[in-house]
Amino acid sequence: MMSNFYKGPSFMKVIKYNLLLFTLLFILFQVGCSHYPALQEPDNKMFVQTVKSESLRDSLNQGKITAGMPRFVISQLFKNYSDGVKELKIPVATLGSKQRLEEEEGWSRKYVDPNINVFLDKYETSEGRLYIWYQRPDFYTMDVSARDTLCIFYEDTVFCSVINYLNKFSVLTVRDSLKKLPTDTTLFAEIHYNDHPWREVTYWYTIEMLSNAKTFKLGDTNYELYPVELLEFNNEPVSSFNWREVNKNED
Repeated sequence: MMSNFYKGPSFMKVIKYNLLLFTLLFILFQVGCSHYPALQEPDNKMFVQTVKSESLRDSLNQGKITAGMPRFVISQLFKNYSDGVKELKIPVATLGSKQRLEEEEGWSRKYVDPNINVFLDKYETSEGRLYIWYQRPDFYTMDVSARDTLCIFYEDTVFCSVINYLNKFSVLTVRDSLKKLPTDTTLFAEIHYNDHPWREVTYWYTIEMLSNAKTFKLGDTNYELYPVELLEFNNEPVSSFNWREVNKNED
């Protein structure tokens, strides 16, 4: 038989109290989250030293994140964000995916496959939700092929040559000998695509030339030098994200 407590006015008071408490907490949570930290200006000197592309430099000067920028730019922008309004380095299967990839092994212990190449950052801003995808630099997964053009930036000169073939996922060989470039030096490069359905150019931050002056390899890289691949803002794909506009609207 059901206790009289569950039928009487005392039970109803408990229900009303809990509802009131939940509503109050929800309102306080909304008020507490209505203000977001200002997005910080990236280190322009560090950017110029790392990135030689004029188009990427122009975008940064305009206050825009665009595809191709290294991840450290985004880290600097959101450095004042706490864990409650950001989620970083989410492993996903493909560009555009939002489903976290996790595996389970013995005793239901979860781990991330070290071979995963695509990662996602998620940020809550005053203007909406921002998703940014990155991809580990790799000639195969980034669709590089023969007849694309490799351009190496060194000092004040750009050296370009058509790609002859890919040796493997991290090594390629071009047609022309580029003897004016130094060996065993980390260089900035662009690859311009000859025929690709949606890529025109990709940016590479750790290219090194081998001693034959025709073969180039990807040097060691860390997550902060992974290039931005895709952006989505408020459930819409976007070509750029203007952080200065967000800061202006927040003020």
